[in-house]
Amino acid sequence: MIQLEDLAETAEELRKLGVDCAHAFVYGPHGGLEGLDVGEEFFPLWELCQPENWEALCRADFRAILARRGPDWSPDCHAVFRAAG
Repeated sequence: MIQLEDLAETAEELRKLGVDCAHAFVYGPHGGLEGLDVGEEFFPLWELCQPENWEALCRADFRAILARRGPDWSPDCHAVFRAAG
C-alpha cells in the first residue's frame, strides 16, 4: 500500500518495486511543489492525492495518471483549480 504522508519513503518503496522514482520539489510562480519524479515526469502531491488517481497510484501505474492529464495540464495546482472553477 502506497502512503503519501512521507514522499521520500514513498519514493524509496517505489524504487524497491523497480520504479525509477525520486522525491522532488519543483519551484514555480506560487512557490514550491512537493511530489515525485518518475522517469522524466513530475507528479505533484496534489495530483497523486486525487481520488481518480488512487487506483493507478496503488498499482504504480504512472502512465495511467499521465493519460488523465489534459492538454493544458500544469504542475501548478493554482492553475488547475482556476481552470476548473
